[in-house]
Amino acid sequence: GKQMEQMLVSSLIECEKRIKTPPKKTMSLDQRNNFTFRNDFTCMSDDGKMFEVFMRMNTKLPYLFSIGLRYRSEEGIFTLCRYNGKHPHKNKIGDHDRLNDFHIHKLYDRQLANGTDSSLDATATKAYATYEEALFAFLNDCHIKDWRKYFPDLEETIGQLRLDGV
Repeated sequence: GKQMEQMLVSSLIECEKRIKTPPKKTMSLDQRNNFTFRNDFTCMSDDGKMFEVFMRMNTKLPYLFSIGLRYRSEEGIFTLCRYNGKHPHKNKIGDHDRLNDFHIHKLYDRQLANGTDSSLDATATKAYATYEEALFAFLNDCHIKDWRKYFPDLEETIGQLRLDGV
């Protein structure tokens, strides 16, 4: 069934990872366009699998962002999941849901098997409502064990945002 089908992607997302090439201290402006702040890092699972993480945020509209996990295998590089901000999206694969909310994209196992990761279906989420909250959820959901070393202020920032939001 559907749960069996999603075991591979889920196991890649959920395996424990440690940061190998660290992110920059702060996001930097993308060389290719003036609308995007970016940062990247790589990590490795305990059994030696390689992953890349990308972080992108719109310079003008902070609720437009994307934080993603890519798996680097012999066959190529596959985006396993993306934690996105609030923008319209229409699913094309499992269903044809339309959403305009914070949402999480996830690859299907069958896409990993046949190498089609150009389009990822998404599910609306209430797990985050800011870039910082999304990053926190992402780092924990993807089991990146040593993230606090590289994002030391993240939890405090989120705490402040929540207090300010009350």
